[in-house]
Amino acid sequence: MEKTAIRFKAIFTSLRTIDRIGIGFKLLLHQVFYQDLLHGFFHLHHLGNQKVYRDGSRTIRSLRKNMIALPGDLRKRKAIYLVVIIAASYLFFFYNLNSYSLKEPDEGRYAEIPREMVEQGNYLVPHLNYVRYFEKPPLLYWITAASYKVFGINEWSFRFPNALAAFFCSILLYLFSCKRFSPKTGFISSLILISCFGFFTMARIVTIDMLFTCLLFGALLSFHEYYLTHKGLFFYLFHICLSLATLAKGPAALILLGVTILIYLRTEKRLSFLKDLLSYRAILIFAIITMPWFVIMSIKEKEFFHFFFLDQNVLRFLTTRHNRSGPLYYFIPVLALGMLPWSVFLPRVIIRLWWVRELRLFFIWSAVVFAFFSISGSKLPPYILTVFPALAQILGYFFATRQQDSVPANREVIAYFVFFATVMMAGFLGASGILGKYLQDELNIRDILPDIWGLEVGIALASAVMICFMCIRSMRRFGPFFYALTTFSLVIVIALMVNTRVIDKQTTTKGLAKTINSFQSTPAYIVNYGSFEETLPFYTRQRIYIACYKGELAMGSKYPDARPFFLDQAAFRNLLDSGQPVFVVIKKKYLSSAAKTTNQELKLLDCQNERCLAANQNVQVFYPELAFYR
Repeated sequence: MEKTAIRFKAIFTSLRTIDRIGIGFKLLLHQVFYQDLLHGFFHLHHLGNQKVYRDGSRTIRSLRKNMIALPGDLRKRKAIYLVVIIAASYLFFFYNLNSYSLKEPDEGRYAEIPREMVEQGNYLVPHLNYVRYFEKPPLLYWITAASYKVFGINEWSFRFPNALAAFFCSILLYLFSCKRFSPKTGFISSLILISCFGFFTMARIVTIDMLFTCLLFGALLSFHEYYLTHKGLFFYLFHICLSLATLAKGPAALILLGVTILIYLRTEKRLSFLKDLLSYRAILIFAIITMPWFVIMSIKEKEFFHFFFLDQNVLRFLTTRHNRSGPLYYFIPVLALGMLPWSVFLPRVIIRLWWVRELRLFFIWSAVVFAFFSISGSKLPPYILTVFPALAQILGYFFATRQQDSVPANREVIAYFVFFATVMMAGFLGASGILGKYLQDELNIRDILPDIWGLEVGIALASAVMICFMCIRSMRRFGPFFYALTTFSLVIVIALMVNTRVIDKQTTTKGLAKTINSFQSTPAYIVNYGSFEETLPFYTRQRIYIACYKGELAMGSKYPDARPFFLDQAAFRNLLDSGQPVFVVIKKKYLSSAAKTTNQELKLLDCQNERCLAANQNVQVFYPELAFYR
C-alpha cells in the first residue's frame, strides 16, 4: 500500500508539472501573438534550463510572471527603438539642412522649377529658367512648391520634403520588420538604412530618386501585405503608391514593380493572384491619380509626348545619346560605396539568406532593379538608390539572427582592416599636407584639404579606433560589429556637419549670385556663358540669358517665347556692347574666349572655385584691385 501511494503521488506530481508546463506554452503563444518571437523563444529556452521536475511550481510562477509582463516590456522596447530611430533620422537627414548651398546641377534644377511655379502660379507646365522643361513628371515639384508656400522659399524648405521621404523609408522599414520579424530586426534594419553613406547623402542632396524610392518601397511592402493578408487597405495603398511613383519619375515604376511581382508570383506558383491585383479598381486608381497630368500635357504641349515618352524614357534606356553611359558593372562599385559601412557583408548575406522565403521578395526586387539599370544605356549613381531599403531589410535580418555568431577572420574582418587602414592613412596624409602635394593638378581638391583638417583628423582617428576594436577577438561578433559600424557612421556624419562651411562653397553659384545681388540697385542682364549653372536663377530670382550653350534646355529653347534668351556669339557681343550693364557667369576655361568677343574690357569681380563672375564696363565697380581680361 505504501509503495502504491508513493507511485500515485509521483504520478500526481508529474501531472501537475505537465499542467504547469502547458501553462508556460500558453504564455509563450501569448508572447508570439505580440510578435516578438526572439523574446518568446528566450523565455522558452529559460524554461528548459530550469529544474522543472524538482521545483516546478517556482519555475512556472516565475515564467508566468515574466511572460505576463512581456507585452508591456515589448511596448517599452518598441517605444525606445522608435525614439532612437527618430533621433538618428533627425541627425542624419534633417539637422542643418540649411547650412550649405544648393548643389549643381540637380538641386538648382529641382529648387528653381517649383519656385517658378509659385511665382507664376502655373502648376501644370514645368519651367526651368522660365523655359519649358519636360524631362520629369511634376510630383516632386508640387510637393516642393507646397513646402515653399508653408515655410517660404529657402534651402531648408526645399530640402525638407526630400529628408521627409528618407525618414518615411526608415519608419516603413521599422514597422514592417516589427510586424513580420521582430522589433529587434526592425530596429537594426532601420539603423542600417539610416547610416548607409549613400542613403545619408541622397537624403541631404535633392534628386527625384529619394521620393521615387520611398513610394516604390511603400508599394512593395503594401503588395507583400496584401498578398499575405488580402486586406483591402493594402490593395489601395499599393496602387496609390505605384500611381504616385509613376507621377514622380515615369513608367520605370510600372516596369520595375511589374517585373518584380511577376517573378515573385511565379516562384510562389500563384500567378493567378495577378487577376486580383489588376482589377478594375486598380485601373480606376491609376486613371484618377496619374493619367490626368499626362493627358492634359500631351494635349496642351505638342512636344511633350515625343520628348517625354520616347526621348526621355525609351531612347534613354536603349541608347547612349544622353552621354550617361557606363559599363555593365557600373553599379557594382556604386552599390559597394553607397552601402558602406555595411557593404562588406553583402556577399555573405546573399549566400546565406537567398533561400529564406520571408526575404524572397526583397532579393527579387534588388536583383530586378540592379539588372534593369545595369543594362540601361543611361546610368547615374542615384538610380540604384531604390534597392537600399530592401538590402537594409536583408542585412537587418542577418544581424538580428546572428548577433552572437563570430565574424570570420579570413573574410569580413580582413576586408574591414584594409578599408579602415586605407581611410586612416588618407585622413592622416590629408591632415599633414602630404596628400595636397600630390594633387597639384586638382586645384579644387588641393584648396579644400586645408579647410577640412578637422574632418580629416576625425575620420582618421575613428578609423584607428575601429582597427583597435577589431583586434579584440571577443568583439568579433556580429552584434558588437553592428553597434561599432553604426557608431562609426555617426562619427563621420557629425564630422561632416561640423564642416558644412566647406561644403557650402562647393559646386554652387551662391557666392557669385550674392555679389550680383549687391549691384542690383539698377536692372542688369545676367548671362551664363558656355554652360547653364542651374543654381543661378534660384539665387538671383530672375531669368538668366544663356550664351553659346543649350544643354538640357534645348527642347524648351525651340519655343518662340524662349528663343530671345539663348544667345550665339554675335548676339552675346551685341549685348555686351549695347551700353547696358551685363554680368557674365563663366567658367575659368572660357574666360579668354569670351573676352575676345567684345571690344571692351571684361572686369573680373569674383571667382568661386572654377566659376567666375565678370562684368562689362557699364557695371559700376568700386574695387580697384580687380583683374581685367580682353
